[in-house]
Amino acid sequence: MKMKQIVACAALVAASGVAAPAFAGATGNVGAFSDYMFRGVTQTGGTAVQGGLDYAFDSGFYVGTWASNIGFAGAAGGTEVDAYAGYAGKIGDIGYDLGALYYYYPEQDEVATDPSIDTLEFYAGVSYGPVAAKYFYTGEYFGSEESASYLNFTLSQPLTDSLNLTANVGLNDGDGVKKIFGDSYIDYSLGLAKTIDGGFTASFQIITTDLDAGGVSDDPKLVIGLKKVFDL
Repeated sequence: MKMKQIVACAALVAASGVAAPAFAGATGNVGAFSDYMFRGVTQTGGTAVQGGLDYAFDSGFYVGTWASNIGFAGAAGGTEVDAYAGYAGKIGDIGYDLGALYYYYPEQDEVATDPSIDTLEFYAGVSYGPVAAKYFYTGEYFGSEESASYLNFTLSQPLTDSLNLTANVGLNDGDGVKKIFGDSYIDYSLGLAKTIDGGFTASFQIITTDLDAGGVSDDPKLVIGLKKVFDL
């Protein structure tokens, strides 16, 4: 698989990381964004349309799926489909989240990706008040055939009843990351999310990394989005 193909497809959720549903029941979400950024790296180089479904059980178990358009090194288009499952709960004031996340790329054969870039990650997270940390690990990082990890720290602070500030920093490390990007790297983001009428949320994020290799620029990017979450 060519290096640019790996970089373009090294995907979610999402995410920054997968977030467990906060209440029991089924929900859906749909959104449009000026770019799909994954751990500081663009996946589309342009507009992304995304959506997902989640189901949370009273016990704390949850399952979900999420999808987005992506770009395969200049190909006409592609799709990323994620599936995840986990268990979340609280011990006193400490929240926790354990689970697994699978990234699937149905069109990868069209651009001769070999080996497959489909990737399974395991994650564990803790939170306290507005602060959260989550660790991701995979034995085969997006076609690199090497292991990698991602350690993410997030601050989510309400400014008003409808306006939320989020700051994020993540360390991308491991042989898989070094094989694709040339070195370990850190990604950063700072954003505002505004709840508006009709259950929509408008978001504005500045995203950057300390990386300038593997065809990835470290120039900050502004990502604008509009998302709606709804009960099913």
